[in-house]
Formats: sequence, C-alpha cells, structure tokens
Amino acid sequence: MLAVSRYYLALLGHSQRYLPAGLAYLALCSILYADPSSPVLPLYGVSGAGVLVLGCWLTIALLDIEDPVQRLITLNHAGGNRKTIGGAVLTVFGCTLVCTLATVAWAATHRNQLHWQIVSAGLVTHLACALVGIAIGLPCSRLLVSRIGWTVLAAVLVLGVVLLGKWVPVVHPLLEALTSGSPYGGPLALATGTSVVLLAASMTVVSTVSTRRS
Repeated sequence: MLAVSRYYLALLGHSQRYLPAGLAYLALCSILYADPSSPVLPLYGVSGAGVLVLGCWLTIALLDIEDPVQRLITLNHAGGNRKTIGGAVLTVFGCTLVCTLATVAWAATHRNQLHWQIVSAGLVTHLACALVGIAIGLPCSRLLVSRIGWTVLAAVLVLGVVLLGKWVPVVHPLLEALTSGSPYGGPLALATGTSVVLLAASMTVVSTVSTRRS
C-alpha cells in the first residue's frame, strides 16, 4: 500500500491538480490568521471546513487522473481495489496532514497560544474534517461517477449538507461550537468518531461497488 501511495503522490504532483484547492486553502488561511490578536478557536472552525473541502477535492482529483486503461494497469500491479483505494486515501491524508500541521503551527506560534488544549483541538478538528472530506470524495470520484459534471454536482451537494446541515451529526456541531465559542469537547469527540466510521464505510462501499464493475 505504501508503494501505491508513493505512486499516487508522484502522479498527483506531476498532474498539478492539487494547485487550485491548495492555493485557495492557502489564501483562506492567509486571510484568517493575518490578525494575531484574534482568538484562534473560531478560526480553527473555518480552516477546518477548508481542509474538509481540500480533502474532497484532492481525493477526486487524484482518482480521476487515470483513465480506465491506466487504472486497470494500476489495479494489476497493486493487487486489487482495496490496495489502490487505501493508497489513494493514505496519499490524500498525508497531504491534508501537512496542511493541518502548517496551519496549527502558524496559528500557535504567531499568537503565543502554545496551550496543549488549543493545539490538540486544532489538530483533531482539522484531521477529522480531512477524513470526512476524503470519505465524501471517494464515491464522488470516477470510481463510481463517470461524468465530471455529476461528480461536481454530487460533491457540492454532499459538502453543503455535511457543512451546513444542523441535523447531520458529523462535523457541523464541532465547527459551530468552535466558531460560536461554545463548549466543544463533546462535538470534538463526536466528529472524531463519526469521521473514522464514515471513512471506513465509504472505503468499503466504493471498493465493493468498483470491484463488481471491473
């Protein structure tokens, strides 16, 4: 799986499909964290949502690079859908982890807020959002949706529901608690658990359906 992940990382870097979402996230953080006097927890809520969108974009961009023939070659070399999907997930998670560490480190060092509770809350928030973004991107990619128009529509709709739907207990309660200054311990634990379960379920469903199609 590590070999597949390295292959996908090289493929993503060569394609430069990470640039639009990466630059947009960089611009967002540059604006958010420009004022060193602003409280950091509400900003974590906004940049966490940005990482969620970034994770979804990178997942779709990575899995849509290969045409069907290239994908069959990758499948034969990797040994099945589970390894290729796992390698793609590992690649995107590594990219979002780098963005998370850079964001939290910038926020902490430029605000003198090196409190472990704040730093850990920022790390867990961003990583949970990254997992949810990857989980959304997998079924919206070419593995299940063949046309780019339907991919964009599906991804936008699901992202909107997850980020804005108050009745969806994934990351919305956490982001709302952070931005409003409410207690965030419970929503943080909920987001952590649901993000892992959602990613596992997404990987299982996408692997099963794509295997039957191939």
